[in-house]
Amino acid sequence: MSLHIVQLQAENYKRLKAVTITPEGNVVFIGGKNAQGKTSVLDAIWAALAGGEASRATQQPIRDGQDTAVVRLDLGEFIVTRRWTKDDAGTLTVESADGAKYSSPQKMLDDLIGARAFDPLAFTRMSARDQVAALVATVELPFDPSELERERKGVFDSRTEVNREVDKLKGQLAGLTKPNDDTPDVEVSSADIIAEFEKARAHNDAIVRSESLAVRFGNEVDSLTKQIAELTAQLEATAAQFRTTEADRAKLGDPIDTDGISARLAGVEQTNAAIREGQEHHRVTAALSSVKERAAQLTVKLQQIEKRKADALAAVDFPVEHLSFNEDWVTYKGIAFSQASAAEQLRVSVALAMAANPKLRVLRILDGSLLDSDSLKIIAELAVDHDYQIFIEVVSEDAKVGIIMEDGSVKE
Repeated sequence: MSLHIVQLQAENYKRLKAVTITPEGNVVFIGGKNAQGKTSVLDAIWAALAGGEASRATQQPIRDGQDTAVVRLDLGEFIVTRRWTKDDAGTLTVESADGAKYSSPQKMLDDLIGARAFDPLAFTRMSARDQVAALVATVELPFDPSELERERKGVFDSRTEVNREVDKLKGQLAGLTKPNDDTPDVEVSSADIIAEFEKARAHNDAIVRSESLAVRFGNEVDSLTKQIAELTAQLEATAAQFRTTEADRAKLGDPIDTDGISARLAGVEQTNAAIREGQEHHRVTAALSSVKERAAQLTVKLQQIEKRKADALAAVDFPVEHLSFNEDWVTYKGIAFSQASAAEQLRVSVALAMAANPKLRVLRILDGSLLDSDSLKIIAELAVDHDYQIFIEVVSEDAKVGIIMEDGSVKE
């Protein structure tokens, strides 16, 4: 089923007085000066069909000085009549060609008029994200874009955090010296070396003391020898002490070299510092490797999500070839829609509006005066090729343009 406007009748709607328009051809121009009722004609079509959405956009549908307004659209198979009054919310009736009335007229119209308002140029003026939302509402997707974007963002944020940890560990690693291959993994105990040193020093002190005693006793022997007559008893005792001391000295053995022990003690802290830094280097190196691996895994997961999305989008039947979208904007031929040429944007927008309204083949274009002759030619070709009826508002008083509005009425 495809419907067109056979006739539009409007009375006291916005700036209109009493208007009857029987459109001819696929493109219908509504011309005239500003503030003469051009926009009111196009709005009357939308208001009759769209219901609540149109009412919210129009604060004063009734012409100044009047009590009621009526718009009647003959769509061939259906006749839509919407009435506004100052006292209540007004009425809506939808009748079939044989006079039968629909019990839920607005629901019937909602099913009829498609996914969104039927001004194709409005799409070009939307923000990038609103264009994405409009496109998603037009086609059937095998996935939920918002859910997929949440999943992608979650993985992306996780990877960002992991990469921050990578950078942090790299910074720590850069400030550490890599240990030599012969650096021990465990710190050396200085207490053991100190104990060994103290033992050696005590040993050597004993030797020194013994040697000193031997010298002293030897001197005494020399002295006592001279006094042998008087000090024989003392000499024997001293000689015995000397012999005992000599025996003790022999038992002690050779002196221990303490220079090497002192050098080892001096270097133990330096060695342990190198060991500690080596341990930290190994720890940070292992952590960096682990975090890098996690970042790589998240990168692969992001790529998998993007591939799932790309594969799903490739299977979508978009109204226009080469049309797609990402999380930020609509794309056409691989580039942002806003960067496409004016002609390409126009073709895409009109095609989307047509796809959104496959049953009621009626579109309206406000601000048609902004379109050049090439753009109007494109619109006319699309209207003919797809059997659509397009109403275009233009600022012009030339009767050759089409229907001219003057003071709320069609100029004869």
